[in-house]
Amino acid sequence: MPSRHVGFAEGDEIVFDPCHISYMSAQSQPRAGVREAALAAAQARLNPPPSYDASSASASNSAVAGGAAQATMNNGSTVPGQISLSSPPGSRASPRPSFTDKEEKELKLKFGKLLDRGIVRDNGYKESAEAVETLLKIANNVLSSDDPKYRTIKATNGMLQKKVLSVKGGHDYIIALGFRTKTVDFVKIYVFEKTLRSTHELKIGAEVLQDHLTCLKERVNLSSQSLLNYNLEEAARRAQALREIEADRESVKIRAERERRVREAKEQAERQRRERGEAEEAEEIVNRDDERRREMTNAVVRNDRDYRHNVVEDEDYPPTYGETFFGEGRRLGD
Repeated sequence: MPSRHVGFAEGDEIVFDPCHISYMSAQSQPRAGVREAALAAAQARLNPPPSYDASSASASNSAVAGGAAQATMNNGSTVPGQISLSSPPGSRASPRPSFTDKEEKELKLKFGKLLDRGIVRDNGYKESAEAVETLLKIANNVLSSDDPKYRTIKATNGMLQKKVLSVKGGHDYIIALGFRTKTVDFVKIYVFEKTLRSTHELKIGAEVLQDHLTCLKERVNLSSQSLLNYNLEEAARRAQALREIEADRESVKIRAERERRVREAKEQAERQRRERGEAEEAEEIVNRDDERRREMTNAVVRNDRDYRHNVVEDEDYPPTYGETFFGEGRRLGD
């Protein structure tokens, strides 16, 4: 009986008829080989991996079609028009998302803008570097492990709150990496839906983070060095200012001492001048008194001489009433 070959379209559902399989096994291969191929194809169709999206489903359907075609082959021969698999029965192809160079470039530009305009511009270099390092750690954990715990992060996580969500632009970037917010038991969580496309986008976002992290660390080191240099310069400036203050204090002390000496010299000179003036004034007073005394003495001597000269001439005349320099005048009643 000639064998009939049926072509399968992508996405078609395959229904295995036990009678048909028995018939094919009787005509082509031993029963054990047919059962192994059928079980492998059914397992691939019914149990796809959770990380595959629609493209993985189509790949599993292709694997099922290949398994059915393998069952209809006669002693491993290939019939034209059928699908031939080079891998052993039960193996699955690893489909990859189709991204063009333009799409990848636009995706890198998108992540770069989110970093430059959302995180680096509005935050300091140190805070930005810590946020980028934390985001990179989260992305690498998801990429390097299939453990579901790395794809779910509570919004109340201390590290996430302190280093990512508290930084401007951190929430937007973690959303761009593929995480979505959900509320479970009144608790907000970030969940990463792992598909081929989202995984590829996460990988590109991690590469952009790695590139920026290197630059940010260099800037942090430069900022730290600049801050250290500034602190050293500030300390030197303060020390110089203190030295200048001490020097000014010494100069002020010396100037005050010099001014005090000048002031004391002026006061002493003024005091000496005043004392000399007082002495001269006292001497002048004494001289005036002596001069007056001499004048009075001379006047008395002159009057006495005049009196003696005139007493002979005037002895017949009575003296005037009143006192003279040399005695009383004639008393009344004499």
